[in-house]
Order: sequence, then structure tokens, then C-alpha cells
Amino acid sequence: MKYLKYAVLLLSLSAIVSLPVNAVSIRSLLGLDDEEENTEQEVETKAPAKAANENWAKVNKTSENTNIDLALIRMLIANIGPAQRNALLADEAAFKQFVKQEGANLSVHAAAHANKIGENKNTAFLMQRGADNILREVYLNKLIEAKLPKGFPSDEQVKEYFDKNKDSFVIAERMHVWQVFFPVNESIDKNKVAEIKKTAEVVAQQLKKGSISFSAAANKYSRHAPSNVNGGYMGLINSADLKPGLKKELIELDEGKVSGVLTTDTGMHIVKRGTIVPERKITLEESEPRIKELLLKQVRAQLRTAIFEQAGKTYPVDLTEAKIEEWRLRLKTNLAGSAANKK
Repeated sequence: MKYLKYAVLLLSLSAIVSLPVNAVSIRSLLGLDDEEENTEQEVETKAPAKAANENWAKVNKTSENTNIDLALIRMLIANIGPAQRNALLADEAAFKQFVKQEGANLSVHAAAHANKIGENKNTAFLMQRGADNILREVYLNKLIEAKLPKGFPSDEQVKEYFDKNKDSFVIAERMHVWQVFFPVNESIDKNKVAEIKKTAEVVAQQLKKGSISFSAAANKYSRHAPSNVNGGYMGLINSADLKPGLKKELIELDEGKVSGVLTTDTGMHIVKRGTIVPERKITLEESEPRIKELLLKQVRAQLRTAIFEQAGKTYPVDLTEAKIEEWRLRLKTNLAGSAANKK
């Protein structure tokens, strides 16, 4: 493959294998850079003005091809992930929608050409930048996959990571929690707060006496939307994640019992505790898929960084701190002048 000729391939497999894998460093391989705006000067729009009753999507069929064929669809299918590809080919309706959407895309693309949108200087710049971004990412991905050691990570590497990070492979203590929530904030006056507290205390007494079910109380009084529709059930919550004003009281409550009115920084709560699920250590077998994914992400990120560094040495770009600062000041001045002219 042609890209193997680049000096970037000086990265050795031995260097890759020895890369540290204990630190997590996740960078998206496919994230494109933010588009840069042209702040040096205003760009004149060259697309012709259209009359109100004119067909702005009119296509010059002699110059724009709006036909779609199997070759195009085959190429599109070949350039998507295996899971999405298999799902599309297995589902008649999904595949039909995919092809129809591509047809719609071609129609809009043809309309854009017919209206000479690509002749706008800024649009042309964005188009070229998009192409450059794709070229860079394809190159990076191909080189990263070529340099990944075969069979990485090995069973030994997975076990080594697990042994060094056993504290990370633990499911913390959790508990089932229900609540009736009365929101209170600084904008509410003292009289209103007192009224809310009185209502909450009445509800708490009714719950303890059994004159109203927790589900009914939550549906009627709670202002926590996600749990309100579920009878006040908050889910299986990590004990360490509970608010300070609730954690101690919930742990001390007997299973199935209801608290009094508890106050936190967000308002007043009446809570009920369900079963406590004790902490559990995750086994190596359970952790293996997660560890493999993590190690691959780490090494790919490290490879990506190394490729950028090597490419910068082989094909250096002439940049100095002074030049960068000069550009910033010029752009800042230009932007300020443009804003002043618009006033």
C-alpha cells in the first residue's frame, strides 16, 4: 500500500508493545476539527438571486448526474461499519430507506451545483477542508490498524491490567430507593417554604400510618418528574452517590420503612429504602471484554499521537510562537473593526 512509504512507519512494533496501558486516554479517532472561520475579510456570496416564484432547486440535467446505481450503493455499503452494514442488508425496509435517502441527497447535491453554491469562496474552502479531514483520518486509521500488534491485547496483558487495577473492577454497594420530592430554592419566600414543609410533614405522617400508599403519594405530591410517573421509584442507586442529607438516614432505615421529612440543598424529601445490594467484586472473566476495549483505545490514542509527532518531524510546518501571536492580534483587530462597521 502506498501509504506505507511514509516515514511515519518508522514507528516500531516493539515500541507499541511497550507502551504503558495503565492510564486511560480516550480520543475519538473520527472527530473532525472545528471549521475555521474566515475572519480576514467578508466573503461575497456569489449564488445568483432568485425570484420568489422561481424554482430554486432547478437542475441542469446535462451537467449534473442524479442517477443512482448499484455501484454507488455498493461503495456506500462498503464504507460503513460491519454491524450497520449487516443490519441494513438484513432489513428490507431499512435498506429501502437508506437507498431513498441517498437519492434525496443526490437531488439536493445537484440543486446546490445548479445554484452555483460551490462557487462561493467560503463554501469552496469548507468543501476542501472536509476532504482534507477525511484524507487525514483515513490515513491515520489505516496506519494505526497496520501498526497494532497482531493479537493485541494478549491474555497475559489483560490479566496484568486486571491485577494492577483490581480496585476498579468492583460493583459498589447499591440500594433501591423511593422518594416524594418537594423542590425548594432561594427564590421561594419563607412563608411558602413553611407551607411546603407543613404539607410534606402531613404526607410523611400519612405514609407512616398507611393511610396513603407511597405510590399514590408520589404521584400526587412529588415534583421529581422521572420518578413521579413510577410511583416515586428512583432505581438502584449507588450508596456513595446519595446526597449527604439522605445517605445516612437511608442506610439506617429498615427495609421498606419510610423516613420523615429530610432537607437537602434542592428541597425536601420523604424517602423509602428497599433492598441493599452489597458490594461485589467483578471477576477477570467478566472484566475481559471491557479491559480489551480499554487497552485498544489507549494504544490507538497513543499511536495517533505518535503518528502526529513523527509526521511533524518528517513534514514540518513553519510555525513560531511569534507568528501565531501576530496572527491572533491581526485577526482580533480585524474582527473588532468589522463589528464597529456594522453598528
